[in-house]
Amino acid sequence: MQHFLKWISALKFNLISFVGIICIFNLIAFQSPLLSYALSVSDLNSLDGLIQILSLEILQICLLAGSLFFLSGLSISIMKWVVVILFVCNAFGLYFMISYGIEIDRSMIANVINTDSREASELLHISVIVPAFFLGLLPSFFVISVNVNGPRRIWRFGYAIGSILILIAWIAMTSFTMLWFDSHASRMGGKILPWSYVVNTARYFNRSAMDNRQQTLLPEAHFLSEKSTHKEIVVLVIGEAARASNFSSLGYQRDTNPFTKEDRLAVFPIGLSCSTNTLSSAACILTHEGRQAPSRTKFEPLPSYLTRHGVKTIYLTNNSGPPPVKVDVYQTIKNISENCTDTICPTGKHDDTLVWKLKKLLAQENSDRVFVTLHLTGSHGPAYYKKYPPGFEHFSPVCKTVQIAKCTQQELINAYDNTIRFTDSVISDLIAQLRKLEETKSTMIYVSDHGQSLGENGYYLHGAPIAIAPPEQRQIPFLVWMSDKFKQSKNLTNADIITKKTYPHDFPFHSVMGAFDMRSEIYKPRFDIFNIDNGGS
Repeated sequence: MQHFLKWISALKFNLISFVGIICIFNLIAFQSPLLSYALSVSDLNSLDGLIQILSLEILQICLLAGSLFFLSGLSISIMKWVVVILFVCNAFGLYFMISYGIEIDRSMIANVINTDSREASELLHISVIVPAFFLGLLPSFFVISVNVNGPRRIWRFGYAIGSILILIAWIAMTSFTMLWFDSHASRMGGKILPWSYVVNTARYFNRSAMDNRQQTLLPEAHFLSEKSTHKEIVVLVIGEAARASNFSSLGYQRDTNPFTKEDRLAVFPIGLSCSTNTLSSAACILTHEGRQAPSRTKFEPLPSYLTRHGVKTIYLTNNSGPPPVKVDVYQTIKNISENCTDTICPTGKHDDTLVWKLKKLLAQENSDRVFVTLHLTGSHGPAYYKKYPPGFEHFSPVCKTVQIAKCTQQELINAYDNTIRFTDSVISDLIAQLRKLEETKSTMIYVSDHGQSLGENGYYLHGAPIAIAPPEQRQIPFLVWMSDKFKQSKNLTNADIITKKTYPHDFPFHSVMGAFDMRSEIYKPRFDIFNIDNGGS
């Protein structure tokens, strides 16, 4: 080993050779998902198809070489450490792309950054050690150990410019391939390592900087009745990764909704998410703009709007990624568990803990109007088997690994269906608590943030670019429960509020306003399911 280390440290490369080795290794080691896709959409029996693939490789070589030459102009050491970081990140990126069939676009970066430590740990498996070592750490050791002799700085920057000029010249000569690149850019962009995460991380933080601007207050609102004859409670339940196709109440062959069968739910045909990641979808659900928001809205979200107008607001979450909200009570599931002083306390792992806490809060609440947001962990993958208590493993055998691609399709579906069944139990328990408040006008709206892929066409989890997202990632359940007092006050039945074929994320914001008889210039009756006289449904 000592002789090997001496041999490595004695190796010397000129700058061009070193950069060339790095570029070739990057192509060989980290481009299999990209190349696999590119080959599937190219005609290799034609000259055009061959040039398309060649252009893709030249694009990667020139971009990486140009970047490394530029960094070497700053410092050879800086260049080498950047390569180390890229190799390690590439190794992890490749592992997740192959294991879960994901693409590293801006939505996926948002998922990664906004995933809490518990969710992140569920994604890791001991098998990640192999690519991390052989494709990340071992090549990094080589990069750090070898000697690189660079010419004068002016030449290093010249090499960088030369690399870009070569790329420009090649593009000019093969401009006919641009249509092919344009047609497949949304798919290939999320597969190019390292540019997929480098560019999309920059895009994410740029968007976050815009999002962190001071929120613009929505216009003043009023209530049709200043004081209700009955206490009003509206609960918005935001599910996680629940797809409509696995709800028996929507026609699924398995009984995944046994607990709410007798709860007289209004089951809407199909909900449609405006995104495939939690961060964007949660913001979309809570904004008055809905799908029309150009990016995560700069306007204050629904809970903040209600708080400002005197509604008691409660936000309980077992998830991550909510927009900045100003509410009266905000607690995470961890807070709930740690602050419990009862003789018997919840474990703080599963969604039923949120209902347990809400029961206590509502028992102490005297406000006339109360708005509650429950943000579930629901069916968040890939560790589906951890999203429900052991007693809820109704369908078996289940996939009990985060390497879900290695499970049988039936094991994966069994585990996922158990999460849907447990969510159904949580919803039923919530309704039971609301039903006990007999003199209260209460309603519950349940909508998932997005759907989930379970291996269809090689897709797993969620986060696909919205333009190509499969229906499994966008079609979601949309459920509503209304108390007898609520129905009487609005003269509604379940059948009255269900008349459309699809219900996008535009509906929750305006329906909550409608439930409270709250009006302002941003209120859109066509998106209020309770306002049937004015096109609300």
